[in-house]
Amino acid sequence: MNNKYNLYKYINGNKILDRIISILSEDNISTDMEIDIINSIADFIQSNLGYEHLDSFNKLADAVVNIIENFNNESVDLYMDKKNRIETLIKSLYNLKEDINSIDVNLYFYGKDKYNIIDRCTNKSVIYINDINEYIHLNNEIKNDQIKILIVSEETVDSNLDFNLYFNDVLYYDKLMNDMFIISEKIYYENYDYNYLSKTLEKCKRENIDTLVVGNSYPLTGIDSKLLSNKSENLSISSQDLYYSYKLAEKVINNNENIKRCIIGAGYYLVNHDLSKCKSEYSVNMVKYLYYPILKDKHNSDKVDIIEFSNLRKVLNNDLIDYIFNLEFLHKHFIDLIYRENNGYFNKNLRREMISILQGVKLSDINEGEKYRLGEFRASQHNDLSKYTETKKEYNCIFNDFINFLEEKGVEPVIVVFPSTKYYSKFINETYKDEFYKIIDGIKEKYTVKLVDFSKIDIFEEDDFIDFDHMSESGCIKITHELNKILN
Repeated sequence: MNNKYNLYKYINGNKILDRIISILSEDNISTDMEIDIINSIADFIQSNLGYEHLDSFNKLADAVVNIIENFNNESVDLYMDKKNRIETLIKSLYNLKEDINSIDVNLYFYGKDKYNIIDRCTNKSVIYINDINEYIHLNNEIKNDQIKILIVSEETVDSNLDFNLYFNDVLYYDKLMNDMFIISEKIYYENYDYNYLSKTLEKCKRENIDTLVVGNSYPLTGIDSKLLSNKSENLSISSQDLYYSYKLAEKVINNNENIKRCIIGAGYYLVNHDLSKCKSEYSVNMVKYLYYPILKDKHNSDKVDIIEFSNLRKVLNNDLIDYIFNLEFLHKHFIDLIYRENNGYFNKNLRREMISILQGVKLSDINEGEKYRLGEFRASQHNDLSKYTETKKEYNCIFNDFINFLEEKGVEPVIVVFPSTKYYSKFINETYKDEFYKIIDGIKEKYTVKLVDFSKIDIFEEDDFIDFDHMSESGCIKITHELNKILN
């Protein structure tokens, strides 16, 4: 067969023709530009002799030769003939494009589809080949009016044949799927919180979820939704403030009438933290890359740039693969697969110790004096929030609005305060606790709420923490089991 005739040239040829037609359709084309276009068409003809069986291809070639001869003939008035010349070229190019698009592009699959997606991931119907030798015997000639593409599962077939002798293009399915999965995995982890939260929200809306968990890194590390007695999902993310907890819960509850309980994870400084007003790069990016894309809500942020997330199509940037495969489907398929395999926020690729300020160092490996020094530093980060008095007023109202919304929807509010180590609690501002309970008392006067304060329950050891105020796996299990007893 003529290997010059393949899908790449088919796709690229269409693009070149579209570009040339577009330029020719512009007003006031200069003579120099016209000469450049003629040269481009001549190059196209020379590079695509696989189309010489097409009458429109030969007519275009004749038209170009005629124009070149006229350019070389000084007796011809090039200006007077310009309009006719361009119209002839455009018509010839359109005719060729129409003929090229009439060429059949056929997809063949040989081997076993280990992933069970071939019928869903291609843009054209697939013709299955069971016996490759029989197929070659019956189809040993390549016809000019079709492009035959073989997708072969190289890991499930045993053949010494050179498939390129019988097909215009050959794609190796298993390697391609593996490569695309690796790309999708990289995309997933590059914007992990967004992908995790998006998928969990989807799950919350469509499944029979009973209990919702929202909040910051405290409930993220401190509650295992898989161990709660009722079917639950955890929408907590590090640095999530009360406003965004409310908006996430609202989004789910408005779309799922099965929700009967909402656990709001908290520290005593709950109403002092407004993520959207924080100026650190981390906080700004949490709104920009997570909450605004998902909720379309910037809250008190001055400005949020609209961003485009990476996807399989953008990273691959391969017209041939894009023509054959439904890359939107494959991107979603692989992202869903990664999400399901992880089975929670923490997994083999993202251990809970990675969000600890100690970065995996155990408390037991640090001397007592250093623990108090680091605990004081950690507490000071939260103590700095006390100066934002306007935030406290606003978030007191948000807290009440949140509880009111839950009551109107018939959802039980459960407020859970998480424990901390003595190295942290010694230095945290005591005013937070007093103000928190004052707010809770005010809420209880109007609404029925359940409060569980684990800082008052003496069941935790040092090994139950990954740092000074976040739970280890053992601490998480303790809290989740205690919640099951209390809530049931």
